[in-house]
Amino acid sequence: MDNYEKAKRIAAGYIGARMYTCHEIEDRLIHKGIDKETAENVVSAFAENGILDDREYARMYVSDAIRLGCKGMYRIKKELYQKGIASSIVDSVCAENDDDTYSSLKEYVESRNLCDGITTRKELEKLKARLARRGYSLSEINRCISEFDIHFESEY
Repeated sequence: MDNYEKAKRIAAGYIGARMYTCHEIEDRLIHKGIDKETAENVVSAFAENGILDDREYARMYVSDAIRLGCKGMYRIKKELYQKGIASSIVDSVCAENDDDTYSSLKEYVESRNLCDGITTRKELEKLKARLARRGYSLSEINRCISEFDIHFESEY
């Protein structure tokens, strides 16, 4: 069996288990000992046949990250860039789903009762930092928190 066929078989095994980006498959093939040129050819062939589709991967990833992962757009973009998806694809897919993040943020805060028991500004700032680490923008965070009735007992 030549190297190309071996690489195709390995890549098909990966893709059969779950979705991958083109970059991830190429990296995995190289890690398995396939030379870079052969890995690139296999990925190109799979992409031409629609087996690998970074745009569809990004669409599904964004949808799941918003609905299931309660992640904000900044974090989602960062994760997609790390997976090797082109910035043009990331930007267009994220622009399509930008409105959904606020409802996800509000649901996340409500379901975990994150605004309950906040009695100081320091606790409020900790909550804002927590939500920012999840990738939400400061404007989304402030808008969401303003909808909750938070009273401070003291300043610290």
